[in-house]
Amino acid sequence: MPVQGQEPFEEDLEWLKYGREIVKESPKVLDEAAKSFLALGSTLLTVYTGALALFKLNENASGPLSWAIICFPIVLWLLSISCLAYVYFPDRLKFHTNSPTEIEKVTVEVSRKKSFRLKIGAVLFVAALAATSISIVWLGAQPSKETQMEELTIHLAMTQEEEGLLKNISGRPEETQRILHIVHSSQGNQTYRVQPLREVDKI
Repeated sequence: MPVQGQEPFEEDLEWLKYGREIVKESPKVLDEAAKSFLALGSTLLTVYTGALALFKLNENASGPLSWAIICFPIVLWLLSISCLAYVYFPDRLKFHTNSPTEIEKVTVEVSRKKSFRLKIGAVLFVAALAATSISIVWLGAQPSKETQMEELTIHLAMTQEEEGLLKNISGRPEETQRILHIVHSSQGNQTYRVQPLREVDKI
């Protein structure tokens, strides 16, 4: 039984042509998207590290947790930038130049790989942006070193035989010279707290 057909409508031909253009241009579109994310990510990484140096936010770090919060966004930015740059890396392609079907399959496969790398880079980009915001807020809420030094208590450890010899002094030198009292005990080693109001208590 013969099969009867009809000529495709002009609109259908236009859609077919448009679909082929999408497949053909998809690698270039993905490259452009990765380029935009890459430029923005590199800029934000530079701004973040510059803010740490300019405002000396890293000086507020007082322990391993603070340093982890500082370094974690940098690691995420570097991973994101690496994934986005990997979108540009060429793959080894094998196809027959006189086979339209093979060319189409290779183009689709290239687009699939680029899209996967771009998605990973975009997820890392968002994570790095969130981690950067948290890091800046955390470091901004930490007390500065000057504030921490003002809250320190000066401890003196002395013996009767070592009168005048001060051990385990913590605090700023100018404060120590201003408020220091020489205190000793005949009962051996003692620890004293020297407070800013020139009040000495044995502890």
